[in-house]
Amino acid sequence: MARSKHSDGGEEIGLLAVQVGDLSGEPGKGEQIRKALAAFAASSRPDTLLPSERVLAEQFGVARMTVRGAIDSLESAGLVRREPGRGAFVQHPRLTHSEIFRSFTEDMRFRGMEPGARDFSARLESASAEVAAALDLAEGDLIVRIERVRTADGTAMAYETTNLPAARFPDLLDRMTETDSLYEVLDRVYGVHPENAEQTVAIDRLSPEDAVRLETDAGEPCFAIERKAHDNMGKTVEFGRSLYRGDRYVIEMHVGRAADG
Repeated sequence: MARSKHSDGGEEIGLLAVQVGDLSGEPGKGEQIRKALAAFAASSRPDTLLPSERVLAEQFGVARMTVRGAIDSLESAGLVRREPGRGAFVQHPRLTHSEIFRSFTEDMRFRGMEPGARDFSARLESASAEVAAALDLAEGDLIVRIERVRTADGTAMAYETTNLPAARFPDLLDRMTETDSLYEVLDRVYGVHPENAEQTVAIDRLSPEDAVRLETDAGEPCFAIERKAHDNMGKTVEFGRSLYRGDRYVIEMHVGRAADG
């Protein structure tokens, strides 16, 4: 993405891959500008200052009202925020992790986003004492361990690691692909549907390795969410841990006061 410093302290954005001048009519240009600025925001750090409306209008060869409409749209979508007297700044929307029990795939689809995955790894290994206890197995029993980075609309959101009893889910390694929803595979192939889960949430900081996976900086805060999921018979289906980017996720809880006595 080509950028050069502009005399008014902002940055002049090149046309990126979007050739606004190829379009005819202001509405079409406005939409292309919105897409160009949305791409800029997605690839920039939070608090990055957008160029002024005047600079953008000159850059794209449109009226300032057209630019203003594009920025209004980004502000409504939570991609930028305006500060009076200072300008518009990049911000990354934060998804709310609700108390409703959903898989990552179900959650992203519910939000109207496209779930995805990369860096997929699945293997058989012997259960450690901790994993065996969580899955009601004997230490050393075979488990299926699945690791992958989960994405929403192509943006890294979480690094998932989960463990399942291999004896209960034979051939899972052959049934599961990188982008499959684990819960959908369990339901469709094995007739197992996770109904509820115990979850604990802790604040942690990303290691250099995990930061690379999640496309952010080492030491950035994250939510470490540990989950133990059960089927409708109360049997433990999976036990795992996910690291969610702290700048992209927020935890929401509904609480109430207990009645006296």
